[in-house]
Amino acid sequence: MKKILSIHYDEIALKGKQRGYFQGILIKNIEKKLGEKVRAIETRLIMENYNPAYLDKIIMTPGISWVSEAYSIEKDEKELIKILSEVISDERQINLDVKRVDKGYSKTSVELKEELAKTLGIHFDKNGKKIRIEIMHDSFIINYNIIKCIGGMPIRSSGKVISLFSGGIDSAIAPIEIMKRGATVDLLHVYALNSPDAALDGKINEIVKKLGEIEPGIKLYLVPFHYFSVSSLKINKRYELVMFKRFLLKLAERIAVENGYQAITSGDSLAQVASQTIENINAISYGIDLPVFRPFIGYNKSEIIDKSKKYGLYDLSIEDYKDCCSIVSRNPATKSNDTIIKKLEKEINMDKIINDSINDIKIVKY
Repeated sequence: MKKILSIHYDEIALKGKQRGYFQGILIKNIEKKLGEKVRAIETRLIMENYNPAYLDKIIMTPGISWVSEAYSIEKDEKELIKILSEVISDERQINLDVKRVDKGYSKTSVELKEELAKTLGIHFDKNGKKIRIEIMHDSFIINYNIIKCIGGMPIRSSGKVISLFSGGIDSAIAPIEIMKRGATVDLLHVYALNSPDAALDGKINEIVKKLGEIEPGIKLYLVPFHYFSVSSLKINKRYELVMFKRFLLKLAERIAVENGYQAITSGDSLAQVASQTIENINAISYGIDLPVFRPFIGYNKSEIIDKSKKYGLYDLSIEDYKDCCSIVSRNPATKSNDTIIKKLEKEINMDKIINDSINDIKIVKY
């Protein structure tokens, strides 16, 4: 008998002939994150060097559907019954699932499930303790502490994206949604404090550390707000927030083009706040050639908060911080258009603002 971690994916299993390619990326991601070897058996991955401390890191690894503490035992039903009785202890309301990978095994999944239930006095209950028995070609695997994971596709299977990051609830978890689709994600933060080091002395640094646990090596681009702030004094205050968001997108596109990113991510949610109207979203996106992903466009605030809590970032995200949007968000215009945007860009010389801002950029790798 050997105690192991049993790691399962779902989306990768649907990739047909490409499954091995995506599975290989996932294995590399896990091994890089944990420093342990992972072995593929059919559509599951096995980590034989068991350590319960690995669970939290595996749970937040994109591409993994569920993970379980498990026993791998010899293919002996008497041994299976013995170990299973110890696992269920005094519980008898069990959510028991049997999966027969070895189709040549003498009993079907249903037959073995019924035999185990009869022998151990198990009553089937979908709300009971979840146990999954897998009939492999050379062993039985008893999965007994089954934990749902983040799911999706493995990072590094879908290109590079740069994500707008203010440190608020939406922008802190939007990168995770894109990581789950297989992209590597780096962050762009425009800070209003005196220096990039001051911006890192608080929640910004802590949130990026958390995101770095999901994607080791994540980079944070730190850009000063100062150049935009000074130039925006020339324009009507009602358009300041819209123009700031326009600045963010154009800045992100410039950094993306120069550094090989293929898309931009934003935490925008349609009509969540006054500035996020269809008209404003269209106006600030005018002329941006790269795709702009908005994973929360159809979410309401409570749904986004629920996700933030699920990912463990809510408490950090609501900590006090002098973010730029809060400085420029008073009574914003709700119906901008590209004509207004083009006129205001000329007034403030947007290209010069972006050039000056990029010259003062600082990059931190986590």
